[in-house]
Amino acid sequence: MILVIVADSVRADALGCYGGPATPVIDGFADEGVVFERTITAAPWTVPSFAAMVTGIYSHRLGLAKWEQPWPRDARTIFDVARDAGLETASFVFDPRFMFCHEPRAAVVGSSQETGALLEWLRAHRGRPCFVLVHYWWTHIPYIARPMSTRVWRHMTDQVLAALRLSPEARDGVKRLYEHAVRQFSESWLPAVLDAVDLGESWVFVTADHGESFGERGGPESVHDVFDLHGNALFDEVLRVPLIVRPPGGGPARRVGGLARTVDLMPTVADVLGRSGTPDLDALDGRSLLPCILDGRDAPAPEAVSVMNRDVLRAPELPNRSEDLWTGFALTTATGQKLIWNLSEGRRSAFDLTTDPGETTDLADGPGDAFAGGWERLSAELARARVGELTPADADLLRMRLRALGYLT
Repeated sequence: MILVIVADSVRADALGCYGGPATPVIDGFADEGVVFERTITAAPWTVPSFAAMVTGIYSHRLGLAKWEQPWPRDARTIFDVARDAGLETASFVFDPRFMFCHEPRAAVVGSSQETGALLEWLRAHRGRPCFVLVHYWWTHIPYIARPMSTRVWRHMTDQVLAALRLSPEARDGVKRLYEHAVRQFSESWLPAVLDAVDLGESWVFVTADHGESFGERGGPESVHDVFDLHGNALFDEVLRVPLIVRPPGGGPARRVGGLARTVDLMPTVADVLGRSGTPDLDALDGRSLLPCILDGRDAPAPEAVSVMNRDVLRAPELPNRSEDLWTGFALTTATGQKLIWNLSEGRRSAFDLTTDPGETTDLADGPGDAFAGGWERLSAELARARVGELTPADADLLRMRLRALGYLT
């Protein structure tokens, strides 16, 4: 079995093995496998992030920014690769009405919030050749580990957002709530899932779709909706995520340097399955990390591209031009450069992550052209960006669901 667990909104430094608060189960899991020390996601919120993970192609090249969009049929997915290798495929998502709702290749079996059903499925398929993707949801705001209706979810989310705006003390309380949710994932949910699979025969990947912020940069008044916690910025608190891989039977603990990316997940799984080296996989943006897992060599990417799109909660319709959909690009290099190009605000920022990991000193207006090549690289990515499809019926469905969540009136 190949099991991929994607925990929503978990930034790397939320885990003990990345220097955060102790998370003993995940930390022990990491001691039996490989920890990629620096992994960058392709997007700071769920839809485009998952699109890149599942296809190995940057989401802005796919044009995917909304739940209801159909996936490009010419883009092979991680599920296609697994099925071609003879594996049964399945996914458990936070809500089947949203996640992969127009992607039958994902073989959605049920909700990851129904833990009992998930564990029953895993036990029934224990030892069988399967590929399973699980999207864990309860580390997402409002950081409460129980299923809830959309109306209750919206009410509790509004309470958490209001607390972030209330005072520094209240914001610290929200951070503690988030840390508790991450510990619940590590200490309560993960052990049961790992116990349900045959770890002697299974590959297990643990990562996240994006990280989380708490209004530290823009001030408490900047936090209005969930996109202000992740989605509307390209700093490392929302782009740097964990990536831990445990091979069958475990292995020597390794910490891998270099620059890994969530877009590398698909070609890595293909390599594990012996499906690498085909023309369609060679053309991907991602690269296989299997050599790093097997012998500890540094992750191979020279750079990571991340992109944000305009807030689909406030503007549900798709624009006609790609530059109106993809509102920001970031470039992270293996040498420590970080460029952020905010198209909607007409602003460019540059940082040296080796000396300024908190991205506090903007170097973009400094002398010389040290970042000229990076800006050209991001301009090339904007030229590759596209707007995907969204039918009028799908747009109407999106508006209806956003009203149910309380985002629209």
